[in-house]
Amino acid sequence: MAENKTLIIHGWSDCSGSFKHMKECFTEAGIGSVETILYADYESREDNLTFNDVVDGLNRQMMKRGMIGEDGESDSEINIVVHSTGGLVVRHWLWRYYRDKMASCPVKRVVMLAPANFGSPLAHRGKSFLGRLVKGRWKVGDLLEVGRNLLNGLELASPYQWDLAHKDLFTGGDSYYNRNQVQLTVLTGIEDYGGIRGWVNKPGTDGTIVIAGSTLDSIKLTLDFSDPNTPHQWSETKTANDFCFGVLQKLDHGSIVGEFENSESAISKLVVQALRVDGPVEFKTYQDQLRALTNQTYELLKGAKNNQYSKFQQFIIHGVDDHGADVDDFTIEFYVYKAEKSDQNIVADNKYFNQKEKDLSDDIQKLMLGNIHTHGSNSSYRRLLVNLDDMSEFMVKAKERIGEFVISMKIYVPEIDKGIFYDTDSLQNVVIYRSDRSDSNQPSLFFGNTTTLVELMVDRKTNYVTISKHPK
Repeated sequence: MAENKTLIIHGWSDCSGSFKHMKECFTEAGIGSVETILYADYESREDNLTFNDVVDGLNRQMMKRGMIGEDGESDSEINIVVHSTGGLVVRHWLWRYYRDKMASCPVKRVVMLAPANFGSPLAHRGKSFLGRLVKGRWKVGDLLEVGRNLLNGLELASPYQWDLAHKDLFTGGDSYYNRNQVQLTVLTGIEDYGGIRGWVNKPGTDGTIVIAGSTLDSIKLTLDFSDPNTPHQWSETKTANDFCFGVLQKLDHGSIVGEFENSESAISKLVVQALRVDGPVEFKTYQDQLRALTNQTYELLKGAKNNQYSKFQQFIIHGVDDHGADVDDFTIEFYVYKAEKSDQNIVADNKYFNQKEKDLSDDIQKLMLGNIHTHGSNSSYRRLLVNLDDMSEFMVKAKERIGEFVISMKIYVPEIDKGIFYDTDSLQNVVIYRSDRSDSNQPSLFFGNTTTLVELMVDRKTNYVTISKHPK
């Protein structure tokens, strides 16, 4: 078999020049040579460039460089190391060209450094005028271009991320990200940016990407209200969970790459180790090592000011009607009731709401909706970010104040006009969490460092269509 090849893929507004020390580190460690470690570049600030264009161009270049043949096969194993937006690029490329023939896929290992698998809070800022001034291209013919199509896909709660997850994660079968096929390692820092760059910092990020949105062990929950003749129903779809994940101290989104200037740095050693893992047993050992490192990171940083190092969870919510069309305008509210007031996972409308429940409901509203983002191009997609350390403290307080409790959700969808409207009667006080889960059929809801996709399906109706014996 020919010598292994390694491909390095950068993120948005970057280029391969930022990764020369990474290549030097890999050659020094014996991962490959100058000839077998290659860079992929794409013009990420071209407004017309799409993710489809990027993966198409990537595939053509890999064939041109002899990394793969026209049939996609290779006599070499291929390792791919990506940063930031590169995570979406490699996922899209693997799905596009190997989804039906993973047995012949030459990619053995993928290492994602701070990948934007489920978005970045900076993406919509990049499309703003200020973003164009700071990051836009200063070139005659495409002045201030920022790569608008790619940034739409990178934005929090983007339809692109939702669709890609359904293509490569929620497929109904086992994920190809596992110890026996594509061995995936995800590594991210936990620090905010320092200095003048700190103005962009957001909770739960490494300065650029959402830590909870970097992993791929997502769950999709569907809450179906679209059939008025049946009670609302939950369904749950799980995805990849056999991969390596590490959250590392003293690294932010930039330094996780910059540290490769020192081949003895912790991140340099961890990535080299990931590229050397050979076989499922070594992979399991590496998984355990990174899990211990992650636990150590959070343990050492526990109690930091302003909960900077808390674990977070993302919820991406998509509203659709009974035909699968987007529901652009909807509002979600959360409430807390004593568990005894809920009946078959619904809190009855005639149950009174006491002061303790009201106070706790105000608290849960702030926890669940305090950091919400509506996608700029499609408002049927929303992103919630929840601090799970704060949530744990809330649950202890709620139980102390009212005993066993439920968290319920109300969904309001305004009518389109007087003749087109949504059936919202069944959308009131739906129980989404119980402190006493023994008799509940609800799926588990809260998981640290994950992204949970929630699809809300509602029934759209119209009075504009009639059938009669008499002409109108």
